[in-house]
Amino acid sequence: MMRFYLTYFLLALLTALPVTAQNEAVQAFDEGTQFLMDGDFPNAINAFAMAERAGWASTELYYNVGLAHYRMDHLGQAIQYLERALLLDSENEKVVHSLNVARLRTQDQFSQLPDPFWKKLHAWTARVMPMRTAFWLGISIWFGFGALVIVRLLFAVRGDWWRRMRVISGALGALLLIHALATSAWPPTDPMAVILASEVDLVEQADPGAASVQNVHEGLVVHIKSRTSEWTFIQIPNGIRGWVPQSVLGEI
Repeated sequence: MMRFYLTYFLLALLTALPVTAQNEAVQAFDEGTQFLMDGDFPNAINAFAMAERAGWASTELYYNVGLAHYRMDHLGQAIQYLERALLLDSENEKVVHSLNVARLRTQDQFSQLPDPFWKKLHAWTARVMPMRTAFWLGISIWFGFGALVIVRLLFAVRGDWWRRMRVISGALGALLLIHALATSAWPPTDPMAVILASEVDLVEQADPGAASVQNVHEGLVVHIKSRTSEWTFIQIPNGIRGWVPQSVLGEI
């Protein structure tokens, strides 16, 4: 009997933990929203950070954080969080408008290097068939393929229809799994970040003494190509690449 009560207590505790964290996140978000409405932007940012640490992630949260940073003239952080909000809801007019307003204040206006055809195709296939959908659908089809093979072996079922179904299910399942694994290993888009420092030089090597490649300024959105322990190799919109300290970047 004691073991039963102990098990029940542990299950109840484990169930209550996510609920408690969610309540804390909601409370912190509400407090942050009130601070934002009152014009207390530092406390609003702190409250929103508590909500984020508690597991809260939403368009509204990131929009509010971006707005608070913008009101404090933190252009880099404002664009960072507005870009996060845009990723969650690309058609939100409020987010799009605020992000466009913030972008107008950025100093760097580089031309955009067009993506190669293969990268556009990769991004399109990833949108049409997301990685997780492709993986689980591929697994399901392969289970069906396995069932067809077992039926063929156990019951000696023959016929063109059964053979075609085995070929189609095997090929389609394999194709979906390959697509899922390839998308996981080579994402269609690079991770993005925002320059948070007022200005910084892209350098040729991960070394403070390396030659400068390009000077960039706060608020510029860049693509992350690789990292070391302290440096990040990035690409700016016009295709120029170089190293910057990790501390000057805010990941989107």
